[in-house]
Amino acid sequence: MTHQHQVPGEASGPGAVAVGSNHGIISTGDAATIDNRTLQLPAEAVRAPAEVPAPPGLNNLPAPRSAVFVGRDEDLARLGAAMDGGGAPTVVHGLGGMGKSTLALHYAHRHLGRCNPVWWVPAETPDGITLALADLAAHLDPYANLTATTSAEAAAWATGWLQSHEGWLLVLDNAEAPDDVAPVIGPLTTGQHLITSRRATGWHHLAQPLALRTLDPDASADLLMRIIGEPGEPDDGPDDGSDDAPALAELAAELGHLPLALTQAAAYIQHTAITPASYLARLRRYPARMFAASATDNHERTIARVWQLTLQAIAARDPLAVDILRTFAWLGPDDVPRDLAEALHDDPIAIDEALALLHAYSMITLTPRTFTVHRLVQAVARTPDPADPHRAEQTIGTARRRAVSLLVAALPGDPLFNVAGWPRWRELLPHIEALATRVAPEQDDEHTDAIWRQTSAFLQSEVRLDRAIALAERSVAACERLRGPDDPFTLASRSILGSAYRSAGDVVKAVPLLIRNRDDCERVFGAAHEETLVARGNLAYLYGVTGNLDLATELHSRNLVDCERLLGPDDPHTLSSRSNLASAYREAGDLGRAVPLHEQSAAGYERVFGPDHPETLTARSNLAFAYQLAGDLGRAIPLHEHVLTTRERVLGPAHPHTDLARELLTNARADTPR
Repeated sequence: MTHQHQVPGEASGPGAVAVGSNHGIISTGDAATIDNRTLQLPAEAVRAPAEVPAPPGLNNLPAPRSAVFVGRDEDLARLGAAMDGGGAPTVVHGLGGMGKSTLALHYAHRHLGRCNPVWWVPAETPDGITLALADLAAHLDPYANLTATTSAEAAAWATGWLQSHEGWLLVLDNAEAPDDVAPVIGPLTTGQHLITSRRATGWHHLAQPLALRTLDPDASADLLMRIIGEPGEPDDGPDDGSDDAPALAELAAELGHLPLALTQAAAYIQHTAITPASYLARLRRYPARMFAASATDNHERTIARVWQLTLQAIAARDPLAVDILRTFAWLGPDDVPRDLAEALHDDPIAIDEALALLHAYSMITLTPRTFTVHRLVQAVARTPDPADPHRAEQTIGTARRRAVSLLVAALPGDPLFNVAGWPRWRELLPHIEALATRVAPEQDDEHTDAIWRQTSAFLQSEVRLDRAIALAERSVAACERLRGPDDPFTLASRSILGSAYRSAGDVVKAVPLLIRNRDDCERVFGAAHEETLVARGNLAYLYGVTGNLDLATELHSRNLVDCERLLGPDDPHTLSSRSNLASAYREAGDLGRAVPLHEQSAAGYERVFGPDHPETLTARSNLAFAYQLAGDLGRAIPLHEHVLTTRERVLGPAHPHTDLARELLTNARADTPR
């Protein structure tokens, strides 16, 4: 390292470097050249690093960006245990904005009395590391500056000093890659190293990883409240923030409990004197502007800017990784099936590498079967921003359509009867629900309509009727707008919606809708068409539910004859018609006709779908109930027991149909004579 010196005064001896009167370059060795004169340096100028003691309390720690530091006591304890373990260096890793540097800074400040020196090294680049170590050398021994011709030589002197002394703490902040810090910490075994990095992988040979997670909800709300209520605000009297507590909790959840986002929001709220609820409203209406908004001059420390820099680094290495991030910003944040991402590219290795890169930068958390994306990362990635080349409106629109296509292709067929596909439905359901909240109804197309329609049918089998109704209503609206009122898909969506209304007990909405649908199907398809039979069966079932048993029985009887003639005795629609007619007879008290039909129905379902299919179990449950009403408890109770045991195994103990089986068995046992 070379330094220009201009110091008025005299040298302390022949050839010595004067403090205060030299002009020129001071070079390596026990002599220096100043203004073309070679001067002899004193003996202490050429001491070995091992001979140089550290000045007391030597540190260069920056002050914390905020005095507010909450919710990290457990993380500090984990970090302390890792650092005191005497093993490898510790790397605190996590998403940008997680608070890694803040945690490391507070840890370092708390160890000023135990370690010396405590040195903060900006580690984004190798050059930054070199300069920070050269600065350490200058503070350990001013003569190290005088005897080094380059920063690299001064840094090497500092490394030699660290190798020969104990009790120091070196914090390498925001390391970009393990290879950048390996030359520094590799040979150092006498002190402590603490690393922070967005990189989650690649440290196994160098440091022990410590993942930093988001704050818990209580700590998030506390952080917001503390910053918003920092000293200096006008004091209008006692205020514990309770009036804002619900808004703070909602805002914290919206921001995904990410410390930087919380701090950014709280600073804006304090600076502009708005309420947390107002900030949340602005965030939802103007997300791009709020993600970039800063209440200070440090616009580099905003969520938008931090992640823009991260995405630039990722895009430079693998553009496919950024495409994946934008695409899955439209689905749910947790447990995204990896096979959905694999459908994006013909080369599975390319997908593996792209996912691994996102995981390495902590933009996703990767497991062998799934990955997770922080919800705020998703929010930023799907929000257009003309100032960010990675978030152009056209690019984000393409990503939305790609996400929709992936879900459409992944849906199992026949949501009502394809039981083998139900686990896949349950796996995809959180992502379908997320997509429904993130795609505006006016953006619905034929593909989203297909998702809403089929998902509503599946949700009815799961007895999740509120969501089934909401998605069916959306499907009907999309179909009528895109295809017209008489399109087969429109009629199918109306049929599903009417069934959902009926199952939820909303006969006021169900009756006119199902009547209209039956009439429209007969007009569009004719009386002898599958869709017409379905529409007629749905209406007949509704008449039975509403107590109009004569009309229900008449329609069911007609439907069963037509289904057997047109579709065959084992078609699912025929099986359903037979079961519905049996139930109508049973409700009318005609057990002489009901029991044989229920027996035929149970046998037919078992023959077509197998003994454990939910429809087979429903048919058996109906038969058991018919036996019970007929007073044949000897056959009713064992059949109820079988249905309950099988539903517990197939559907789970908490499923609504399992609960119903349990209730029916209890009632049947109560009917047993004592």
